Parts: sequence; structure tokens; C-alpha cells
Amino acid sequence: MRSVVKLLAYILLAVLVPSLVMGAVSFFGASNIIVIISQFVIMLIMVFAFTKSFDYMRRYEKKTMDMMGRAKSVEELRKLREERLSYKSKAMITNEILNREFSEEEAEILKKYTNSTEDMKHYYSALISNSSGKKREELKIRRDNFKKKYGNKARIYPDFRENLKTCGKWIGLFFLLAIFFASIKSRAFGNPGLAMFIYIIQIIMLASFMINAIIWLIRCVISFWDRKFI
Repeated sequence: MRSVVKLLAYILLAVLVPSLVMGAVSFFGASNIIVIISQFVIMLIMVFAFTKSFDYMRRYEKKTMDMMGRAKSVEELRKLREERLSYKSKAMITNEILNREFSEEEAEILKKYTNSTEDMKHYYSALISNSSGKKREELKIRRDNFKKKYGNKARIYPDFRENLKTCGKWIGLFFLLAIFFASIKSRAFGNPGLAMFIYIIQIIMLASFMINAIIWLIRCVISFWDRKFI
């Protein structure tokens, strides 16, 4: 749900800010020079907003690392993991838990939260170090398969169940949005300006949700194919 909220915030920012600025310019009957300046202002606002957003995410992860350093026990780390919101923070905390106290359950939790190849290397290293016999050899084969396919990639989405759940979420929200816009479209026909605005919002939002659904469907299919080998 966090990714949905983030996407909606970006869409609203990308649509509402230009609409409000250009609407104000049109309302006051500004000259061409003012229109050009307003477009430049829109670009500055957008760049500033996205820069601040990424800066906030970096500071959030740094704060997670600071809080991890102050955690004295594995239980404190688990509690911290529940409190932190981003998957990256949860993966970092799970990595630290595995360093302090190995369990297969925690290894699988790391696989669920991570999209980093480095984390997956740690995942295999932890499992292999704490296994023996036939299981250890099977894990080495899986690790080698992983390195051959994903060793040079920065991101990976290995957990099929998590990918399936996320894919279902985006598909479900796409259809809910389509139904929602279909229900309100008829009410706006009396106001051409409002109807056009709703139509633009509909196109942008449905396209964004559809693209996300397709991306996660592809990740889901890939992780399904890989699940017996990685």
C-alpha cells in the first residue's frame, strides 16, 4: 500500500501543480512571457519536489542504520523492523539480525523484503554456512545459478509469493479505479472543463497503475520460473 500512496502522490504532483499554475495564468489573462515564466516555475517546483522526496528517503534509511546501531538485542531489531516502513529498511534490519543470530525464517524474511543482489548473496552465504550434507550442496548450486543469472544486476525481485501478492494488488486497484472513474464520469458531463480534467486524471492514473501491474506481472512470472533453481 505504501507504493500505491507514493505513486498517487507523484501523479497528483505531476498533474495538479501544472494545472493550478496554468489555470491561474489563464484566469488573469497573462501575456506569452508570463506563460513561459510560469512553465519554468512549474519545472522548478517539480524538480524541487522530487529532489526533496529522494533526499527524504535517503535520510530515512540513514536514520534506520543509526537506530540499528543502538539496538542491543535481536528482539529490539525485530521490533524496529515492524516499526520501519520501507522494504529497504526492513531488509537492512533483517541482514543485521542474520549477522547476530541465524535462522532459516529470518533468511526467508530477507528474501521477501530485499530487491538487492548483495542481500541475496548474504542470504545464500548465511544458509550455506549453517547447512550441511546434501542440503548444503543444493544451496551451493542455487547460489551459483543465481550468480550466473543475476550476479551483474543491481536489483532482483526473488520472492514469488510476494511478487504475486503485489501484482494482484496493482491489478485489483486498476479495476477499482476504472470502476470509480466510470461512476463519476457521467456526473461531470454538465461541466466540460471538469469533465476534461477528470478525463486527463483518469488516463494518467489508469496508465500508471496498468504499467505497474505489468511490471509486477513480469517480475512474478520470472520469479515463478526461477523458484526451482534459485
